[in-house]
Amino acid sequence: MKFQEFHKDFFNATKGAYSRVTNRENFDSQITLTDIETEIVLNYFGKDSIHTGNVTSDQKLSRKDFLLFPNFNRISLNLVYPKPKKTELRLYLSSKSGFKPQGDEIWFIFIDLNQQLVIGSMHERSWRSLGQNDPEDSEYQESIISLDKGIASIDIDPKGRIVSRMIENKAIFARNPRIAAMRFDLTSYKCEINKDHETFMGLRTGRQYVEAHHFIPMKFQAIFETPLDNLENIIALCPNCHRGIHHAVIDHKLGLIKTIYEKRPSLHNLSFEYIAQFYNSLKIIDRH
Repeated sequence: MKFQEFHKDFFNATKGAYSRVTNRENFDSQITLTDIETEIVLNYFGKDSIHTGNVTSDQKLSRKDFLLFPNFNRISLNLVYPKPKKTELRLYLSSKSGFKPQGDEIWFIFIDLNQQLVIGSMHERSWRSLGQNDPEDSEYQESIISLDKGIASIDIDPKGRIVSRMIENKAIFARNPRIAAMRFDLTSYKCEINKDHETFMGLRTGRQYVEAHHFIPMKFQAIFETPLDNLENIIALCPNCHRGIHHAVIDHKLGLIKTIYEKRPSLHNLSFEYIAQFYNSLKIIDRH
């Protein structure tokens, strides 16, 4: 499957792909690349540099270097067309080299911002958890309760979006707590997944405690023309649903996303699948 905006942002990749390793591929110590995976590899190494035939017939040409995620150590693996018609491009796994994904793990391959080829693998639970923590969220929720503007220094970019600061050449876009407070008022401090979800009375607000969530996460602001910090994109959620949309098992998470999507017809110019990919929640289609 092709890398979506979420994956490119998380891995700092220009393009990439991922798929599930089968038990047979693990047993045979080889992966037959999909069309997208093949395209990435051929564009990187060049089609003429890929050996056709078994590995032993040209071990030097068969060996290819990769960087291994997450430490980016350089490893060598065999990559060949095993058949003369070049209908299959096969990558051979190697415990000795450090790349031997288990069956049902997710393996991935991408080109990073330095134009280097990177591969890696992880358990699907770890894969689904990528990028789901927001270190700025606690501060944001606190600022809503106190109605602190929460923006110490701002710049307005040419598209009218508020940039609070730059980190490693990436813009960090500010969230205005007053807009979230307006959303709370519109929903009468009830969870938009289910208004019957009860939490507790907030000490400082005297209202039921809810949290603000940007349906399209703010970290993807750079790819949108208009500000994501707006009333339609902010959702009032009980803490349980807020954690669930980030950390629940895939079917439950997708159910939460679908419920919100159906309540926001103003966002229906974007497909459900496009929004779900921001949570790394697309169904992984098995290759075999």
